[in-house]
Amino acid sequence: MNRRIGGLGKVLHIAWREVRYTALTPAFLLGVVGVPVAMLGLILLYPLLLAQESRPLVGTLAVVDASGLVAPQVVAVLEEDDAEEALERELERTLDGLPGTGEVENAGGLSMLQTQVEFFRTEIDLEILAVTDPETLPTLKDRLQRDELVGIAVIPSELLETAEAPAGLEPAARERYESYELFLTRGSAPSQTRALERVLGRAIVETRAELGGVDYARMQRILERPWARSIRVSETGENPENVKVRMVLPIVLMMLLWVSTLTSGNYILTSTIEEKSNRVMEVLLSAVSPLQLMTGKLLGQSVVAGFMMVMYGGMAILGLFALAMADLVSVWLIVLSLCYFVIAYFTVASMMAAIGSAVSELRDAQSLMGPAMMVLIVPLLLWMPISNNPESALAVVSGFIPPLIPFVMILRIAGSTEAIPAWQIAVSLGLGGLSVAGMLWMCARIFRVGVLMQGKPPSPLELLRWLRYR
Repeated sequence: MNRRIGGLGKVLHIAWREVRYTALTPAFLLGVVGVPVAMLGLILLYPLLLAQESRPLVGTLAVVDASGLVAPQVVAVLEEDDAEEALERELERTLDGLPGTGEVENAGGLSMLQTQVEFFRTEIDLEILAVTDPETLPTLKDRLQRDELVGIAVIPSELLETAEAPAGLEPAARERYESYELFLTRGSAPSQTRALERVLGRAIVETRAELGGVDYARMQRILERPWARSIRVSETGENPENVKVRMVLPIVLMMLLWVSTLTSGNYILTSTIEEKSNRVMEVLLSAVSPLQLMTGKLLGQSVVAGFMMVMYGGMAILGLFALAMADLVSVWLIVLSLCYFVIAYFTVASMMAAIGSAVSELRDAQSLMGPAMMVLIVPLLLWMPISNNPESALAVVSGFIPPLIPFVMILRIAGSTEAIPAWQIAVSLGLGGLSVAGMLWMCARIFRVGVLMQGKPPSPLELLRWLRYR
């Protein structure tokens, strides 16, 4: 009994050593703790940063137009400008159907996005100077350099033509049918430039419509593209459908799982190789058995991987709360993510520990890591087809194939509009547990032989022969 307790104590001591030399270093704390905290701070400060009002566009805009029709139209556009209302409508359309944003008055995330709309608004108070003589352009440019004007718009007469440009024109001549020149002061802000382009563009289009005898308002209504409020009907009722969220959320969760497990696995690989090349491994093996050393390393790095998962996952969840979209991630999804994280970590970590124990230098590990990395890249290739159809035969079958199980099942669960059948989740967890047990058994066999081997690195076939050693 005492011997068992002593063995457990050694394992825990090695695990603590892994945690201390990996997670309690300044570089790790800065990368895994400092970066998420800084990003969260930026998320919280973002509305305050956007609350700073953009500079108003005040002054005189010269419109050089031989026809004299565009300048009055610019004045009319400025008087009835509905750009702000258009931005608000676009915002509501973007958020329509997102969980947590149904009640606009109570949606904190909606107010944050409205703050962004406020940021891109530019207050416009312009006087329009109509110029019909293009020869005065040099004089206007001098005034522009003295900041007496905020801009000069030179409208070619061809731009107001309602017919298409004739075929065979030179590029310079064709440009007069397609564009106009807008001269700006050196201190013009991008938001002010966008505001001028929007106002002038609309004024030119309305002028062209008037010359062509077209009712612009009616034609705008005819050409206005309708948007769909997609609603998915199922046995549980009617639920809003948002395609963008269904495509993005699965890959975000899978990448969180993928990065945290692969990073911790890489720590195991490099630390094992360093200890072996520096002969520290021999000192450790004089006090503990290879199995105890391997177990301690895996347990210690599991704490590191879990810490990374909690930090970045927690930051993502807090970000969803800030955007009033917390309903996108359910408690059941979080619980399953943690279960699949355990499977993914021990699968990846056991592979890395086996490879690290078999070589003495990091460059020798590249040939053995190739097959392992090819397997781990497969979930990235399956993201699009599985997210597009989580119930397809490809998704179901690949969700039962180790070591793809945790990554594929996260894609299916997060991307499916309907609940994944409970038996599929249970089977995947069972197969995942069995695959972890098998990977740990193979890792223990290879680790036991590899930690004492020196010289030429083994080939993949030789690693398989190590599994038969007693």
